[in-house]
Amino acid sequence: MARSLTGWKAAVTLADAGVMPAVVAALVAAGAEVVVDSGAADGATVVGPVAGDASGFLTRCEAAVGPLDILVVGSGLVRNKPILDVADEDLAATIAEELVQPAILMREAARAMLTRNGGRIVAFGSMSGKTGVHHNTAPAAAAKGGLFAFVRALAAEVAEGGVTVNAIATALFEPQTATMTEEKRTLLRGAVPVGRFGRSEEAAHAVLYLVDPDGGYVTGECLNLSGGRFMD
Repeated sequence: MARSLTGWKAAVTLADAGVMPAVVAALVAAGAEVVVDSGAADGATVVGPVAGDASGFLTRCEAAVGPLDILVVGSGLVRNKPILDVADEDLAATIAEELVQPAILMREAARAMLTRNGGRIVAFGSMSGKTGVHHNTAPAAAAKGGLFAFVRALAAEVAEGGVTVNAIATALFEPQTATMTEEKRTLLRGAVPVGRFGRSEEAAHAVLYLVDPDGGYVTGECLNLSGGRFMD
């Protein structure tokens, strides 16, 4: 059973997207003081967007609750478009938004955590970043694949300082499939070995596992949450 997070300070980005509201709620329920970039989760303080200013965001977080023990980098819903139809500037913007900005944010959070001898960083991504088999997701897949590689590299460099860095790769969760036709949902559901889509609360539980005070021996990992659809 996870220990209480009472006294721990946590920041969550993209807090109103996909499974992230459930993540915020779980951290609050575990006793953490939580700050978010957006959303209206009960018990969390909104400090405004990252918007290309990682240092400014982290400064606002610390002003609200104090030095951070936990950073959870969220992931929005993937924009689908055939790669041959994606404009150069849109490809560059996706890489900047979903790889460069999160990487800078994690680096700066890790830098601060090292001065306090510990911390937990978790980055959300998509199975598209690991498998490369999904159509119409190339920019996001490239960004998330790079993010997973960055997680491993950062984890290796900061491990001795007590900071763990891990990732979560989700696939076919309820928020992702909510706008699909029932015909498509039925088809996709049949491809998931557990026979259903993921629930947001299950993603939140995975975060609690990775940020647990006793979780210091897990770092540089990417946890698959796909109902058995993808395994490695």
